[in-house]
Amino acid sequence: MIARAVFLDRDGVLMEDANYVGQIERVRVIPGAAAALRQLREAGFKLFVVTNQSGVGRGYFPREAVDQIHEHLAQHDIRPDRYYICPHHPEDGCDCRKPKPKFFFEAAREYGVDLAHSYMIGDRPSDILAGQNAGCRTILVLTGVGRETLARNEVRPDHVASDITAAVEWILTRNASCSQA
Repeated sequence: MIARAVFLDRDGVLMEDANYVGQIERVRVIPGAAAALRQLREAGFKLFVVTNQSGVGRGYFPREAVDQIHEHLAQHDIRPDRYYICPHHPEDGCDCRKPKPKFFFEAAREYGVDLAHSYMIGDRPSDILAGQNAGCRTILVLTGVGRETLARNEVRPDHVASDITAAVEWILTRNASCSQA
């Protein structure tokens, strides 16, 4: 059995992108996100959130604030198998900031994931490029800054979806047709 995964960006996909969210009070879960993740898990997908959190590297909030937000998301039934977090400033030159695929390769190694049978859902060019760089299928959602990303035509995702719910429907439809072949 092939281990499949869905990699997800956090801000703009699972929760509203409120520009450097470092406080729980600013977290707004995108409607349908928890149900969409449940559907993926029930279909046998591993779930990983891959998130650039440069607010830590910029000194806007401590690393612990990111963990507190993830604990808060768990209270809203947002529970991925793992969070992969890049806390660095964009100019730090780290090897983990999207669009670099380091975390995808780590998940593949640690969880036995076949990246060619996996997906990345995001709203920014860096999300789509990270998924492509890892060999995943990519879905651009129009929440967060997705509409602006689409309008700039900077990336070519495999699919464009209105939100996380529509993205998951597309994945599950593709998965059902592939398993019947």
